[in-house]
Amino acid sequence: MTGAGGPGPEDSRAPGRRIGPYEQSLRESRERVEAAAREHARRRRRTRVVAAVATLAVVAGVGYGAFRYLGLREVPTALPTTAAQPTSCAHPVKVRVSVAPAIAPAVAAAAESLASRSDAPCAAYTIDAEEPFSVAGSLGGAGRPDAWITDSSVWIGRANAVSRARVTPGEPFATSAVLVAMTDENASRLGSRLRWADLLGGAVPLRIPDPNRSAIARIALGVAASSLTDARLRALAVASAPTASGGVSLDDIAKADQGLGAVVSQAQLVAWNAAQPEESLAAVAPAEGAPALEYSLVSLTTDTAKAGLVTALEHHLTSADTRKVLQDSGFRTPDGNPTDPSPLYGEIRVAGDAEGASLTKAAGLWNAAARKTQALLAVDVSGSMLERTDNGTRLAIVQKSTARAVAAVSPTTVASLWIYSLHVGSRADDYRQLTGYAGLGVSKSLGALDDAVSGLDTYVGGGSGLYDTIAAAYDRARSAWRPGYANTLIVVADGPNEDDYGLTLELLKKRLASAKDPKRPVRVVILGIGGRADDAAMRQVVSITGGQYVSTETVEELRPVLAKALGG
Repeated sequence: MTGAGGPGPEDSRAPGRRIGPYEQSLRESRERVEAAAREHARRRRRTRVVAAVATLAVVAGVGYGAFRYLGLREVPTALPTTAAQPTSCAHPVKVRVSVAPAIAPAVAAAAESLASRSDAPCAAYTIDAEEPFSVAGSLGGAGRPDAWITDSSVWIGRANAVSRARVTPGEPFATSAVLVAMTDENASRLGSRLRWADLLGGAVPLRIPDPNRSAIARIALGVAASSLTDARLRALAVASAPTASGGVSLDDIAKADQGLGAVVSQAQLVAWNAAQPEESLAAVAPAEGAPALEYSLVSLTTDTAKAGLVTALEHHLTSADTRKVLQDSGFRTPDGNPTDPSPLYGEIRVAGDAEGASLTKAAGLWNAAARKTQALLAVDVSGSMLERTDNGTRLAIVQKSTARAVAAVSPTTVASLWIYSLHVGSRADDYRQLTGYAGLGVSKSLGALDDAVSGLDTYVGGGSGLYDTIAAAYDRARSAWRPGYANTLIVVADGPNEDDYGLTLELLKKRLASAKDPKRPVRVVILGIGGRADDAAMRQVVSITGGQYVSTETVEELRPVLAKALGG
């Protein structure tokens, strides 16, 4: 599949290997990686005692600071750095659970509580705080956890559409009301005008997440849109959409010089006020109320043994101990409500329906006003990606980070995926197109890209043909240039250029300079992962197009910088 501007490099329908220079480079790269792994193991043996002491110090610090005690209430506000280890067995099965961020600390506390029991299941639960929208768009392969806790049934539909599978949530074990947070000073000036239509676009500007990516925003806009004129709804979208992401920062609200508020959940506000009592915020409850976020667990594992361990966690989430933690944290459970936040303006009401024609209209206006990105993403699959870290191979980490980052961006984004290493193309090119330009708001297109990311290990090996790839990818991005979009070439680089027979740095710079068209700009963004790229050379390359070079210290830091490069 190709976008505007003509065909790109060959598609990857037949990813078989050729015998020749590429196969030879693959073997050589594997030998280098195995040698590096042996040296890494030797260093780890030498430093194991020091590392163990450091780990104990970190875990002790997290255990002490992860909870805030408010009277008789116990509010978890952070995630532990290690999996919950059971006391019932010596070799637990690792179970990874992706959890909506607002409820992740409470779920981690529940996992720790379960692990401490004498009859605990033999499982080490790792809790990852991840936005449900992103998880829902990347369950097809590399990004699939063993279980998932989402905050809305909307994301279940997205998951089924993108992964072409059938995932089924359990019954909601907790809910959280949708409110407005602002300083007490600003809230006290609102008077009696507390309807959604008064608050959105009112005297105090409100930060609203992207309704395509946030259940909170869908609820707020869905309720308000029925009472807002098209003109006010359009003005709200124009003011909010260009800078919106999947969430809001309460730190920005607390520290704003002028009046500013945000649409949040009750649980988010409780967690903020518990962690930052000196900068606590007031709650404003819109008069007509709103539907609540609903938290459900979805079992995703196909391993029978793990499925039983996921079920054990799900049952514990409905236990009396866990329900108390949830209620203390601002969540409603089937047997009780949380204490109202203080100060509270208005009365918290869970009512109404956010989905429907009003939300569809609001989302359409929002998307029309949102910033849009068209990106060609080129990922390094050279042999260095086979090197192991404490969290798996560098490639495996890049696969998961890429899958999540791509799934986290606005559905208005258009993207194409390339890979590169020496002779990876069937015509001995250093690059290969895996997916052509397609909108990430189309489930089939996002699913195809997710599948392609999951299959990157099919191609890994050889050296890095970085410079030839940048030149070819830039030409492709320029030929497919799309008006009204930020046209970008994003290159994920695990090291320097290693093609001695391709373009030199000087020739690449000259080629980019001659190809650059001010009327059809394409920015080059290079993400050097793990500190291996040639920083000086990369800065020279990106400066020609007004682009950006970002270097991360570890491979794990790729996800946020890649999501930002893709348009946030």
